Formats: sequence, structure tokens, C-alpha cells
Amino acid sequence: MAVRWGGLAVLVLLGGLSSVPGEASDGAVLLEIKKSFRNIGNILYDWTDAPSSDYCLWRGVACDNATFSVVALNLSGLNLDGEISPAIGNLKSLVSIDLKANRLSGQIPDEIGACSSLKTLDLSYNNIFGDIPFSISKLKQLENLILKNNQLVGPIPSTLSQIPNLKILDLAQNKLSGEIPRLIYWNEVLQYLGLRGNSLEGNLSPDMCQLTGLWYFDVKNNSLTGNIPESIGNCTSFQVLDLSYNQLTGEIPFNIGFLQVATLSLQGNKFTGPIPPVIGLMQALAVLDLSCNLLSGPIPPILGNLTYTEKLYLQGNKLTGSIPPELGNMTRLHYLELNDNQLTGYIPPELGSLTDLFDLNIANNNLEGPIPENLSSCVNLNSLNAHGNKLHGTIPRAFKKLESMTYL
Repeated sequence: MAVRWGGLAVLVLLGGLSSVPGEASDGAVLLEIKKSFRNIGNILYDWTDAPSSDYCLWRGVACDNATFSVVALNLSGLNLDGEISPAIGNLKSLVSIDLKANRLSGQIPDEIGACSSLKTLDLSYNNIFGDIPFSISKLKQLENLILKNNQLVGPIPSTLSQIPNLKILDLAQNKLSGEIPRLIYWNEVLQYLGLRGNSLEGNLSPDMCQLTGLWYFDVKNNSLTGNIPESIGNCTSFQVLDLSYNQLTGEIPFNIGFLQVATLSLQGNKFTGPIPPVIGLMQALAVLDLSCNLLSGPIPPILGNLTYTEKLYLQGNKLTGSIPPELGNMTRLHYLELNDNQLTGYIPPELGSLTDLFDLNIANNNLEGPIPENLSSCVNLNSLNAHGNKLHGTIPRAFKKLESMTYL
């Protein structure tokens, strides 16, 4: 048998069967799991039943030094084909399963719910299909459930709310349907909710702000409808709020200004009405994306207070009025996209203060006058798109010093 002493494996012959708790059973289970993989070549060459083979030293396997039970299985990024064997449920001491970035298919076996010590389950970036098994809800120690980028279908099981320690729930880029279970929002420890790229329907629940520790909320690219709930102002723990590319309607609520998010992405919906000026008080914003909606009215000058914002996307709306010169105060801006609106007036020379600006797009508006020579102070400018306006005059000669410019 293999006995660990000070981190070393020592072979001791005891005439056959092992007396180390769990050794024979866990080793046999691993070999059963191996049978479900196809075309593995030499990837798991050391997974053998040879008498001298110590499964605790096999590739991707970690054992408890005292009990010799398998506590972690990490076979990520090995290009494994095949399926996940139901035998995995016999590894009772598993704390972590990481099979991400392979080519696994088939369904998640119900037996995985028997891994009662499991804290991390990462099956992302595979071709796994079928429903999310309800048995996962039996994993009361589970903290991280990462199933993104597969072919999973069906609804999100509401029983996932019964996992008391769940901190990360990432089901993005699957084919999940139905509504987001409201009970999910009552999990007291959930910190990360990634649901983008599915076919989820229904409204955003007013309960979404019950999660006092949730910092990441991403439902991008689904089929959600209705308004942003007024309770959004209570989501004070949010750092990332991405509702983009859904079918949300109504006005952007005033209460959204109470958030201290670093990323606010609402693009690709059907929001109407004005841009709430209170957004200019969201000092933590690094990314503000309100593009491709039906927003109208002027650009609030108070947005110039967002001195930490690096990306401002307002294109593809029905915004009117002039470009506020106060935007020149946003000195960390890299991207300023105002194209495809109904803006009028002149290009404010104050934009020349944006020395970090990489891309300025003001195309397809009703702007007039010359291109200000001050823009030549935007020394990092790579692209300036001003076509589709009523501009006149010539390109300022000082633009010749813009060595990074590739599009004008």
C-alpha cells in the first residue's frame, strides 16, 4: 500500500489488500471515471491498476494526507472527450471538481449530489447538455457552482436557493430558459450571479436587492422584459450591473443613482425618456453604457463629474442638444461614443483635455462648424469618426502630430 509520511509516498507490502482507509475504493472509482473518457491517449497514462501505482500521485488527483481519500480532482484543459461517469458520486470526500475547458459531453450525473463535501464544482467550457440536476441542491457545502459555456437547457432549479453557502453561481452561455427563480435572491451569501447568454424570460424581480453581499449581477443577452424595479437603489453592494441586450422598457429609474457600481451596462434594450442626471453622481463608474436604446433629451452636463470613467457609450439613441463642454472634465476617458443621435451645435474644444482618449465617435448627428484644433491635444487618439454631420473647414494641421491616429 502507499503510506504518506512527511509528504513522501513509501511502498509497504502487506500481502495484498490495502489497509489504508479509502485507498482501494477511491482508486477503483478513479479508474471507473477514466473509462468514461474517450481518446485520452497518454493524457492519463499514470491512471493504472498496477500494484505499484499510487492513485494519490496520479495526474490531477489530490488526497488527504491522513485518510488518503481523494479530496480534489483537477483535469482542466486536458482536451478530454467523453462523459462524466456516475461513479464520481462515490468519491465522498471530494472538496473540488475542476473539469473545465475540455470536450466533455453527456449530462451532469445525478450521482454528483452524493459528493457531500464538495465546495467547488467547475464544469465550464465543455459541451455538456441536458438539465441542471436537482441533486446539486443536496451539496450543502457547495460555494462555487460554475457551469458556464455548455449546452445546458431547461429552467434554473429553484432548489439551488437551498445551498446555504453558495457564493458563486455562474450559468452563463448556455440555453437555459424560463424565469430567474425569485428564491435565488434570498440566498444570504451569494456574491456572484452570472446568467448572461441564455434564453431567460420574465421580469427583473424587486427581490434582486435582497442579496446584500452580491457584487456581480450579469443577465446580458437574454429575453427579459418589463422595467428596472424601483428597488434597484437598494442594491448598494453591486459593483457590476449588466442588463444589456434584453427587451427591457420604461425609463431608467432615478434610484439607480444610489448605486456605486464600477460598470453599468444597459445597452441594447428599449429604454425611453431622459438620461437621469443623478448618474453623474455615481463616482465609482469606470464603464457607463446606455447605447442602443430609445433615450431622448440632452446629455446631462453633470456627467462631466465622472472623472474616473474610462468608457462612455451613448450612441444609437435619440439624444438632442449639444455636446456638453463639461465632458472635457472626464480626463480618464478612453472611449467616447456619441454617434447616431440627433446632437446639434459645435464640437466643444474642451474635449481636447481628454489626453487619454483613444476613440472619439460623433458620426451621424447634426453637428456643425469646424473640427477644433484643440483635439490635437488628445495625443493618444487612434480613431476620430465625424462623418455624417454638417461640419466644414479643413482638418487641423496640428493633427499631423497624432502619431497614434489610424482612422479619420
